[in-house]
Amino acid sequence: MASTNRVMIVDDDPNIGDLIVQVAEDLGFQTAYIERSELILETFQSFDPDLIVLDLMMPNADGVQVLRTLAKEECEAEIILFSGADARVLNTAARLAESHGLRIRGRMHKPIEINALEAMLSRSAAPSADDLEEELRVAISKADFSVHYQPKVNLKSEREWTVESVEALARWACPGRGFIAPCVFIPLAERTGLIDRLSEVVIEKAIKQANVLNQDGYSIDMAVNLSPLLLTAPDVPDRLTQQLDHYGVDSSQLIVEITESAAMADDALTMENLTRFRLKGMKLSMDDFGTGYSSLVQLYRMPFSELKIDQSFVMEIDANEEARVIVRSIVDLAHNLNLTVCAEGVETRETLDFLCSIGCDQAQGYFISKPLAEADLTRFLAENSPNQAASIMAGDRAAAGLIH
Repeated sequence: MASTNRVMIVDDDPNIGDLIVQVAEDLGFQTAYIERSELILETFQSFDPDLIVLDLMMPNADGVQVLRTLAKEECEAEIILFSGADARVLNTAARLAESHGLRIRGRMHKPIEINALEAMLSRSAAPSADDLEEELRVAISKADFSVHYQPKVNLKSEREWTVESVEALARWACPGRGFIAPCVFIPLAERTGLIDRLSEVVIEKAIKQANVLNQDGYSIDMAVNLSPLLLTAPDVPDRLTQQLDHYGVDSSQLIVEITESAAMADDALTMENLTRFRLKGMKLSMDDFGTGYSSLVQLYRMPFSELKIDQSFVMEIDANEEARVIVRSIVDLAHNLNLTVCAEGVETRETLDFLCSIGCDQAQGYFISKPLAEADLTRFLAENSPNQAASIMAGDRAAAGLIH
């Protein structure tokens, strides 16, 4: 982390608080989490945060009172406000805080989306593109990236579950800067033409890890994200096949994830590559389904094997009937097209229970596991055998070893 490395999280809901802690720590922050408003002042004084994430609706002391207290303490930390209240209430609170001389980084509405939270937390720490581009080039040339793996679990039985696959996610700890969020360096790589080589680095590490997992007895699928810019490269299917052959991994274990907007681009070469992925035995997943403008005809014509429901719908399931209707409809649509369907952004037991009840095939999210480093992934797979399904379904994350 560049200049900001201590974040204080204030929320009385431990599910939300734990989630924010996990995301912040993944981004390289030190964290202090407070559930009770009477501990805010003491923790602020002892922890000296650079950033505060504050729920406006705390018991015993509402957010306005907390903001007043922080102003009296001459708080210099930036503040992210979030709430389930009306947007006008949130905006008014932000203006009030600024009138007290407090620094508001941003506002977020509940339920919190992981990508938006990561972007908000990373904002002030992100160096300029000009400063970062050369360091990115050097890091790519040295393959100086790590890969974390987020599990996807099977939901077809409430008595038994398995980790079916993991999604490979790039991580970059830049010397002298600390952790650089993917929402910063991936768009930069795309703008500067570095995404091709970056993808090669990440995909090779992921396929190599798939071989290690196979040797350890965990024959699960490996999902990799493919940039839209690579979809028009005619040699991409062959390059992936060469990597698989080199590390002795069967092509059926590789899932190529492509965003809905990229898949729907009207380009003959894109269609050719999508078809060749399947012909070579790879699985093909449409990521972030529901956020683009695909038609059912286009979806029917494309050779996908999986749909991933975007987290913006999944994270609304607990509180929004319309979101539940949409998610149920997507699951039915996917099954009618003989597609596997995965829900991403699962953050609560209630969401998981609903997905099980409607026949969703797979789930992914922080309630199940955060993205894991290689050693943590092996430990997770060892600890979470199929006979531990009851621990998940009962919501006992500690017993199941789900969130580390």
